[in-house]
Amino acid sequence: MSKTFKIVLVLLVVVSITSAVAAVFLFVGKEREYMKRLLLEDKLAATLKDKRNLEKEIGSSKKEKEGLDAQIEKAEAKLKELTSEVEAEKEKSKSALLDLTEKEDAIKELQEDIEKEKKEKLVISKKLEELEFDYTKASSDISRLKKEKKELEKRLSDLKERSVDLDRIVVNPALKPVPARVAAPVKELLRGRVLVVNREYTFIVTDLGKDDGVKKGMVFEVKDVRESLGKAEVDKVYDTMSSATVLPGSKISRMKKGDLIIESR
Repeated sequence: MSKTFKIVLVLLVVVSITSAVAAVFLFVGKEREYMKRLLLEDKLAATLKDKRNLEKEIGSSKKEKEGLDAQIEKAEAKLKELTSEVEAEKEKSKSALLDLTEKEDAIKELQEDIEKEKKEKLVISKKLEELEFDYTKASSDISRLKKEKKELEKRLSDLKERSVDLDRIVVNPALKPVPARVAAPVKELLRGRVLVVNREYTFIVTDLGKDDGVKKGMVFEVKDVRESLGKAEVDKVYDTMSSATVLPGSKISRMKKGDLIIESR
């Protein structure tokens, strides 16, 4: 057996072993990607369930708030009516003093009831705002999970194609790989959209969060199709969203859902 033949035989064995190892790694990679995809689908289903529950709670809170509004309006109308009656009774004789005192007590009770119902309305309004914020966050998480699922499906498809083409790989040790040129990274300004505008407490909610590189204290410019509406400073950061306080001088009355936000340097 010639020396050349032995070398060729050794090279063939090495190539066979390399191909087998590569096939094993590809198989393991496909299994891992498949498990990740199953986990993401479970997580997406749970998030969709939470979203439906939030929608139900928001609807219930809105109905309760509307009921309280109606009760407050009714109580205020009754208070106004009783106040008018008291003023009229004061002009009458002193014989109606007892009845007048009872009506004044009724007015006092109504005023206390109104204050109590206003406080309950404020609590429900805050709860409704929190539920809407959680609903928006759940919607954002669903979009992110769908995107990740789609990327995993693409990667799994690419792995399948690579495993099919493995048998057609030709190894030529005489060829040397040409090093690729690495371009210098250029940091781009973060861009996103406004999800919620709260004019009462002068803040907005954006679709950018920790996953996008947002940090507390960052400033974003809010723009619509035509012009700049002002700036907002990030004060709370979540995984896929953040809230930012609208800075003085900004046109918050014109800000709305869908407006563009751009990182300000």
